[in-house]
Amino acid sequence: MSAHLSSSLGTPTPTHSRLDPHARVSALILAQLKTADPASWSPPWHGVDPLPRNALTGRRYRGINILVLWAAAQANGYADARWATYRQWATLGAQVRRGERGTAVLFYKDLTADGADTTAAAADDALHFVARTSAVFNAAQVDGAPDLAASLPSPELTEPLSILAAFVAATGARIIEGGTRACYMPASDSIHLPPQAAFHSAEGYAGTLAHELIHWAGAPHRLHRDLTGRFGSQAYAAEELVAELGAAFVLADLGLARSPHPDHAKYVAHWLPLLRADPRAFTTAASHASRAAAYLAGLHEAGGVAIGAEVPALSSEQDGAGADAIPFIKVAA
Repeated sequence: MSAHLSSSLGTPTPTHSRLDPHARVSALILAQLKTADPASWSPPWHGVDPLPRNALTGRRYRGINILVLWAAAQANGYADARWATYRQWATLGAQVRRGERGTAVLFYKDLTADGADTTAAAADDALHFVARTSAVFNAAQVDGAPDLAASLPSPELTEPLSILAAFVAATGARIIEGGTRACYMPASDSIHLPPQAAFHSAEGYAGTLAHELIHWAGAPHRLHRDLTGRFGSQAYAAEELVAELGAAFVLADLGLARSPHPDHAKYVAHWLPLLRADPRAFTTAASHASRAAAYLAGLHEAGGVAIGAEVPALSSEQDGAGADAIPFIKVAA
């Protein structure tokens, strides 16, 4: 193997090489924030990058690995969403260039021996798995990679609200439009959202709605996401981080640009202390976010609504016209 493998997110350092795999992405985010204003800082999950995929299998990476690969792409300027191990690229007839550094992704290895009787340990399955890392390389780091146009469709960014409308309609979420605050109300199981005209861009509107949909998906009768046991008094901050990441996963899956939440600086201030105190917080939040995004995607697929289908665009300026695809209830601001 001629390429130099590294288990870091970017340029490796001795400190990063000794970090727990779960802490690597936290270390990168904290390093970025040391030299940036949280109010203007652009985290790896903002932008137009699609969800990272394995170049050989076509499968999307999940959970913390999405953040790891987005962070590496941001740090190195990679525009291609395809990643694979050295051997997988070789299988595709490509060659990792000499001197290229790999990016470590996390996976869990099953330690259960073949043929072993595991019935007695069924309640403690976690003991049979151990976290390991594997180095992957971006398509920009190899020669002879298959043509991008032939393997991945280009994201459609032209009519974000039309695309989002079909997605949201399939969830069945009850959305009340009006007022000045966006929130999910557990008591009424409804999402409250300011009118579209109150947002600076269609992307900002879409991002806020996706953020609240992640909260909605965590309701007790859906995913039953209760973070109090894991995070205690920091549960609110952890939930907001889950929603922030989950919204990015949803919009990336739809091929939509992701822009900072209107309260971006406030949310960063909430979860930054959590990240500093708990290096595994990002891993846990990303796992919950990935699960919520998959849950919403499942509702969309079950509804049989094709992304990109002709759906009336949302507009709060046409007396409700065009908003029929989403169960909006208009209220006075």
